Amino acid sequence: MVEVKKEEKEKHVVEMEITVEKERVNEALDKVYRELSYRMTVPGFRKGKAPRGILRSFAGEDFILETMTQDLIPQVVQEVLTQESIRVIGEPDLEIVHAEEDEPLVLRLQVIEEPEVKLADPGELEVRKYRLEIRESDVEKEVEKLIDSRSTWKDKGEGEPAREGDLVMLKIEDEDYAVVAESSLDKEKSIAREVLGMRVGEKGKITQGEEEETEIEFSISGIMGKERPEVNEEFLSGLEEGLNSIEDLKNRVREKLEALAQDIVEERLEKEAVVALCRESEVYIPEALLDIDVRQRIDILKEDLEKDGLTLDRYLELMDMDFATLEKNLRDLGRWELRKFFVLEKYAEENEILVTEEDLMAELEEIAKKTGKTKEEIKEILELSDRIEGVKSNIRDRKTIKDIAQKVKVKELEEPINLDQWKALGDPEEEMIR
Repeated sequence: MVEVKKEEKEKHVVEMEITVEKERVNEALDKVYRELSYRMTVPGFRKGKAPRGILRSFAGEDFILETMTQDLIPQVVQEVLTQESIRVIGEPDLEIVHAEEDEPLVLRLQVIEEPEVKLADPGELEVRKYRLEIRESDVEKEVEKLIDSRSTWKDKGEGEPAREGDLVMLKIEDEDYAVVAESSLDKEKSIAREVLGMRVGEKGKITQGEEEETEIEFSISGIMGKERPEVNEEFLSGLEEGLNSIEDLKNRVREKLEALAQDIVEERLEKEAVVALCRESEVYIPEALLDIDVRQRIDILKEDLEKDGLTLDRYLELMDMDFATLEKNLRDLGRWELRKFFVLEKYAEENEILVTEEDLMAELEEIAKKTGKTKEEIKEILELSDRIEGVKSNIRDRKTIKDIAQKVKVKELEEPINLDQWKALGDPEEEMIR
C-alpha cells in the first residue's frame, strides 16, 4: 500500500519519496466526503445524500484534498518510520509532491535520524583529580569580604574627592544616576573612570559611541564612601552563632572554604570524566541538525536581548563581532552540547540508569526546603506546569554523570594547587567547543 524510495542526503539525514496507492487515497476521500455530507447543508438534498460532485463544488476541491491529506499523512508517516526502523530527531520536513482524486498520493519526507553512539569504555579512561589547598590569604580575603558586605554608605561631604569604590551620585540632564568609581578599562564604564578624583559640584563630560560619537555632560551631586563596621562581639554574633573572636570567624571561614574546595574538586572530576567519555565515544552530529540548533539558539538570544531592550545588531556591535562569527560560535557550542546529550542518553540507556520515586521525592524535598513549601505542593506545581519531566531528566543526568565518574580511572595529582591556580585552569569543556 505504501512504496518508499530512500536516499541518504548526509549521514543520519534521510530523504524518502513515499507513494500511497490510489485505493488507499480513495478510501480516505470516501471518509472525507461521507463526513462532509453530514456536516454540510446542500439545498435540495437530505443530510448524507448529496453527491460527491455537488459537495466538491460547494466545499472546493482544494479543501477536500487538504482535509484528506491532514488525516492520511500522519498515519502514513508513522507507518513508514516504523517500517524503516527510523528514530527521528525533531520535526520531519514534509512536502506534498502530488495529490489528486483517484490517483496515488506522492510525498517527499526528509528526516534526521537519532545519531548512533558507540560508547567508549569508561574503565579505560583516565582523568585527573586535583588537590585544592586553602591558604591563609584565602581565608583572610573571605573574612574581609564578609566584613565589607556589612559596611554602610556614608556621605563624604563636599571637600573629599571620589576614590576607588566610592558611590558617586550624578545628574545628567536633570536625571539622577549613581555609579561606583573605579579605574576600569572597560569602555562601557568610562564614566565610572572619569569621576575618580572629582568633588561634589564639579562638572565633567564623556564621549560615547564609536561611529556616531555622543558627548554627555554630567555634574557630581554627592559622594558616599563605605564605613566598615567595628569587628566586636556584637558584630561577630550577628554574623553567625558561636563566634566570639576574629579567630573563631577565620576558623569557620576556613571550614567552609575547605568543604567548598572538596565539592568543586569532585564537580571538576565529574566534568572531566564526561568530557573524556564524549571525546573517545563515536558519534556523528548531522549538519542539518546543527542548522536547526543554531536557528533555535539565535531565536532565544534575540528574545533575551529584547527583554533587555537590545537588538541583535546592537549586541554584535557591543561584542565587536559579526554575525558569521556568532553563528560559528553557536554552531561549535551546539555540536558539543548535542554530542554530550546523545552520549549521556546512550550511557544511561545501556546502564539502565532510572529515576525512582525515592529520587524524585528527595529532589522535591530539597526544592521544598528552599521555597518554604511542602514537597507535595512542589510536585503539584511542577505537574500543572508540565515541568516534572524536566526535573526527572535533571536527576537522571546527575545520576549518569556520577556513575561515569565512579568508573573512570582517577589519577590524583600529588602537588596541591591554590585558588588562584584553580581559577586559571579554565573549563574542561572549552577544548570541545572549537
